[in-house]
Amino acid sequence: MRDESILVKSTKGVTFLMFTQLFTKILTFLLNNLLIRYLSPKIFGITAFLAFLQSTALFFSREAIRLSTLRISNSNVREKQQENDELSYNSNNNHTDSDAEIYDYDNNVFQSIINFSYIPIAIGFPLSLILVFWQYNKLNDYFINLPYFTLSIFILWCSIIIELLVEPFYNINQFMLNYKTRSQYEGIAVTSSCIINFLVVYLHEHNHNKMLSISPSSSSTSSSSSSTSLAELGNGHDIFSEEGIAILAFAFGKLFNSITLLVLYYRNYLTSFKPYRKFQLKLVRIKHGGSGNNAGSNSLTGYYFENNIIEHFKKVYFQLCFKHLLTEGDKLIINSLCTVEEQGIYSLLSNYGSLVTRLIFAPIEETLRLFLTRLLINKTNHNLKLSMEVLINITTFYLYLTIIIVIFGPINSSYMMRYLIGSKWSSTSVLETIRVYCFYLPFLSLNGILEAFFQSVADGDQILKHSYLMMLLSGVFLLNSWILIEKMKLSLEGLIYSNIINMVLRIGYCVLFINKFYKELFSGKSSLIVNFKNFKKTIILSGIIGVFDWYFLGGYTKNVKELVINIGLAMLIVFFIIYNERKMILSFVKFRREKTN
Repeated sequence: MRDESILVKSTKGVTFLMFTQLFTKILTFLLNNLLIRYLSPKIFGITAFLAFLQSTALFFSREAIRLSTLRISNSNVREKQQENDELSYNSNNNHTDSDAEIYDYDNNVFQSIINFSYIPIAIGFPLSLILVFWQYNKLNDYFINLPYFTLSIFILWCSIIIELLVEPFYNINQFMLNYKTRSQYEGIAVTSSCIINFLVVYLHEHNHNKMLSISPSSSSTSSSSSSTSLAELGNGHDIFSEEGIAILAFAFGKLFNSITLLVLYYRNYLTSFKPYRKFQLKLVRIKHGGSGNNAGSNSLTGYYFENNIIEHFKKVYFQLCFKHLLTEGDKLIINSLCTVEEQGIYSLLSNYGSLVTRLIFAPIEETLRLFLTRLLINKTNHNLKLSMEVLINITTFYLYLTIIIVIFGPINSSYMMRYLIGSKWSSTSVLETIRVYCFYLPFLSLNGILEAFFQSVADGDQILKHSYLMMLLSGVFLLNSWILIEKMKLSLEGLIYSNIINMVLRIGYCVLFINKFYKELFSGKSSLIVNFKNFKKTIILSGIIGVFDWYFLGGYTKNVKELVINIGLAMLIVFFIIYNERKMILSFVKFRREKTN
């Protein structure tokens, strides 16, 4: 795949992933708004913990392989095989243009990806068992005694195993940058998950109400004590049973999400890959060096896994372990230092407060990582300069969006949240805490793209050095959290401050690395900072508007009129940014038109 083709597919991929995130978040947003008015913070907290448990098992099982397989090279394609494939393709008029891309790859590339995709399954089966049993035995007796709770845990474990079976299909599509396929399937899977979640709760409520409507007639001939018992039951719902059903519905939702993904990806394999016979869905010994990355004598005797990809996997896995502990460390901390109700509040903050991050920043970060990893398999001077240009443009966009979040997020977030949460949350500190959370979002987002760039261009030794830094920062994060939460009694705000400190240190390390990389690439320029000279004007204007908003409009938003004024001020900054960066925007639009034509 040519460099320009990778860039075009990646820019389209951002759009697909953004729309997928928007669609899935709207669905989960609606579902959460239905459930949040009936579930206590305690149950909301335990479902958030179970989701964290599932994501942790999946992350440690598959993430390193997903990153490592992107580095498999297609450079040594055998000319004879390529000619035969092209002849076979040309003789079949039923293929679409997108199918032609399959013939760009050597069979051994695809088979190597399939072989590596079985590693997550081998890791995930024992790892998920250990995690589930370990956390199950640590849970409060209240949750263990809930109806269907043990069944829910088993169903959740099954969903982990089924989702790992998707990896061979996912990694093939990821390597080919098939964002549209992934977006469609994830959207359908989330939809099925929400429907099942709702149906389980609805059917339980329907059956429960039906039983209550029958009870009075059947109890007329019963003893007075029995009548009293039924009356007590009829006065309201059985909260204990409802909480168990809520967790069971959550587990079934996760299970059907995994099943839907597996069915859709397997169907995609049958229609889009199997007819070309480029690979087999089993471990196969590769007898040629075909994929080009294999170093050593095993290219003569055959191999299952390429040596250099395995070495890269080990270093990336070591790094990702500490990165995940830092990224998800807040959940580990609140499980240890905060109450279950505080866990539910933080889960709510993560769902609502980071909505912008997951809708916009997360798709860009993931697409950037895939684009750079594929592009920089061949580290030519042209590819390196293209990667740096893309990074600078994305960072500029992030900084502009950061200004808007920092100025208008804390002022308006609590007012907007008041209309999204029910009465059960009115006595909590969520409205105050979300203001602090708004300051954390820019650091979280900027760190994401900078580390995505680092992971794509760093060699094995640099990744190992970064892993040691992650180990050190894990200790710093735990220490800060203990001081701020346990000693200074700052609760969730202390956790957010700890995360901000952690992100600042990680961003600082990546900035130093990228600046050094930039100096070596562009020897005539002294620093990466020169690319952000237009940023000063926006900072000055935004500062003036921020001061005006706080001191002359009365601080925090209290009514719709003030909210509309804040939206107008934000749009003023947006229009100024567009005018200030009009040259970059026009050049990007021109590039897209040329590639489309």
